[in-house]
Amino acid sequence: MRRSWPNARQMKISAIAISGLGLAALATGCGKEERALAEERPAQPAMVERQPVEPPLVATEVPVPGDRPAFVVTGPLGACPRMVFLHGMCGHGLGYVQAFTRTAREHGGVLGLQGDVPCGADRVFSKYSPDVDEQDGRIRNALAACGGEAEDLVVIGYSQGAYLAERLAERWPERYSRLVLLGAPTTPSAARLRDIRGAVMISGELDATYRMKEGARGLLAANIPAVYREMPGAHHGALPDAERVMDEALDWLDANARPRP
Repeated sequence: MRRSWPNARQMKISAIAISGLGLAALATGCGKEERALAEERPAQPAMVERQPVEPPLVATEVPVPGDRPAFVVTGPLGACPRMVFLHGMCGHGLGYVQAFTRTAREHGGVLGLQGDVPCGADRVFSKYSPDVDEQDGRIRNALAACGGEAEDLVVIGYSQGAYLAERLAERWPERYSRLVLLGAPTTPSAARLRDIRGAVMISGELDATYRMKEGARGLLAANIPAVYREMPGAHHGALPDAERVMDEALDWLDANARPRP
């Protein structure tokens, strides 16, 4: 019997068919391998939104161009302070600011401004020059150095700092709108403070308490929100139990100050 061999055209068709089968098999195999690799590959972690983190609860030295550095306890989430602390004659702002860091943060943060006149050769301690315009400019520059502005501030002043705070509030009541005055050397004046939103007068039990008591009475008589508080066992310049004392004073201001114009 005569054998019939495939011609060239039939052989070409068969080769294409075989080749197609091979490629299909290869593609099928690759798909299996890719699926296996995908199953072995670890799942990518889900994107988690980062929550804001509070900076450390410490007083930080902040450089102020052309002036002495200031000491800052930031407000919630690192916000620039909404309070200013003015120390007494030949004092140092850092120690006072460090004494109530928790309260300072809860109430918007505080900036401790150093005096511009050194006391003694070591220049560690200082006092404030009597030029109110100069001190206002220093406060505004210090706040600007940490990214803030001087507007509707609480000013906490001790001794000479209380005297200065009263003069600042007299000139710019919209800027220095609420006061916490401790151990002022003169009786705070209702005539000077007629436009402020409110004030807390504080004296140490062992200090000259009559000045701050009279100051509170005078402001109340002029329909200015004010209250007197006393620190048990405290001499002039001391601030014992600072967290409690300042927290109570600032809570009172929050609850009783006149609304912002």
